[in-house]
Amino acid sequence: MTELPDHMDDIDVAVLDALRRTLALADPVPDHLVGEIEFSLSLAAMNAELALLADDAVGVRAPTAESADSVTFTSSTMTLMVVIGRDDGELRIDAWVSGGGITVELIQGAHRTPAVSDLNGRVSWSPVQPGLARFLISPLTAGGRPVITPAIEL
Repeated sequence: MTELPDHMDDIDVAVLDALRRTLALADPVPDHLVGEIEFSLSLAAMNAELALLADDAVGVRAPTAESADSVTFTSSTMTLMVVIGRDDGELRIDAWVSGGGITVELIQGAHRTPAVSDLNGRVSWSPVQPGLARFLISPLTAGGRPVITPAIEL
């Protein structure tokens, strides 16, 4: 056991431990939170711009998971709209990025699947495994920074 500060005794430790257990039961830390924190801290190292969810309900936490068929990410240089669907029972992702000929990578863990947008900015991936995913968009201009999205659950 670690040494206690002078102003704390065993009763204080017991109360704090009971509070920790209560909070862990009532409001557990999401499984992916530590990974998201590590990812956010590593953005500076990879010099990427982070795209944000458009029209996100800021500061609201639902007691259950919410489901969406489409999400839109925006940054100062691009927009990426992602539509999640099914094709013959397989998970499919269709996306539109701000421009044609842009490489967009679907990242799931260590697995990366690149696709190049057509003239209308459309890219797609099928079949896709369920789980956390993010997208990395190559720079739109020479010398530009890549753009990466936060992770979403597929």
